[in-house]
Amino acid sequence: MRYFEIRGPPRDSEPQWSGEYRTRHRWGLSGVECPRYGVWAGMDAFPSVELSGEAASTLAEQRWPTSLKEYNRLVALVRPFVPLELPVRAGASFGPMVGTARGKFGPITCDPPWEVVLREDAVELLKSEGLTGIIAVRMELKSRRSNMPALYELEKRPLAKLHPDCIGEWKTPACTLCGSPESFALPPKRWLLRSSIPEGLDVFGIEGANPCVVSERFVEVVQRLGPADVIYRELPAQ
Repeated sequence: MRYFEIRGPPRDSEPQWSGEYRTRHRWGLSGVECPRYGVWAGMDAFPSVELSGEAASTLAEQRWPTSLKEYNRLVALVRPFVPLELPVRAGASFGPMVGTARGKFGPITCDPPWEVVLREDAVELLKSEGLTGIIAVRMELKSRRSNMPALYELEKRPLAKLHPDCIGEWKTPACTLCGSPESFALPPKRWLLRSSIPEGLDVFGIEGANPCVVSERFVEVVQRLGPADVIYRELPAQ
């Protein structure tokens, strides 16, 4: 199986679609001021996670940054709602994206580059073709267009890893005090660690990085719906 990273089009290219959206996730975990690591926040987004009770009301009011003590309290509030295989880290977002949209959207959109949005017919086609790992959460959007198709954010769970040889030595170690993960600059030439690729999934994320990775089956199915303002960069595996 071949795998590809979804990326937005080059900035100097002419867009094929006019769709734009302005949104934020319903809940957000604040950044943290760690006495050892400093102030930081990640960009994890798990729109399928629904919060309730105190966790929902507290994280609806995003604050930045917060003390380590308060941060640990917030993590404890959120943890019961999040699947155990997923991290709960500073800066994480939960719940659907809420906001406004305008224009016409292609079958798949990737702008900003860490968010992948699917049109409803793309979600339906991917599921009807039996692809796995498709966690698509409907965005709550207001639009002046009465015929605006439903849009869905594609959740990418950070289950795979980049190969250590492409990361090299330029990385920051994890912090045991605040839970900051090992971090590194995304290398321009990169490939997946084969043993870390989740078996059978057609969509997943990368630990410590933002790209959304999809299988060649995903690419083939979505391309049936016509042109889109994205490019697919192949990610080899070793």
